[in-house]
Amino acid sequence: MRKRTNVAVVLSALTVMAGAMLAFVPSAAAGGPEQRAEEQTRALLNAFERKDLNAITEKIAQNATITVPLSFTGAPEPAGHFANKEEVLGYVSGVTTNFQTIRFTDLRITVTAKGETTFAQANGDFVTADGRPYRNVYIYRFDWKDGLMVHADEYANPITLCDIFENLNC
Repeated sequence: MRKRTNVAVVLSALTVMAGAMLAFVPSAAAGGPEQRAEEQTRALLNAFERKDLNAITEKIAQNATITVPLSFTGAPEPAGHFANKEEVLGYVSGVTTNFQTIRFTDLRITVTAKGETTFAQANGDFVTADGRPYRNVYIYRFDWKDGLMVHADEYANPITLCDIFENLNC
């Protein structure tokens, strides 16, 4: 009888301790900044897949920037940098025009503490405007402020891109 009582006491204590520890861990149910940042990242990428420029416009700040750090030539300079909302939307519009289908698979999102930065890794299963398959690997870094994307870095294999698009000065 004593063993059962001790086991019951230990299990009760562990349950209380586990519940107390969970109260200090941000969770999806709590809707903390980390969860919101993950949702914002998913919403932005979903809008990109739908080629919904209005939704993308609503999700980025006026002073938003995008950098494409990997050059097409191997030079240390980035392939592109877009310095405000108008330039960012111009870049995104160009991408959506060049592809009839944009689809991310195997999406993994990682959120930093306080939800200020997210990283998204995915495989691209795209189809070009003229019907050719385009598969690349993507890593995005998104910086967020007040629920809006303020900066993004887009990493993709430039060799794959250059094999498909001949006008990139590769």
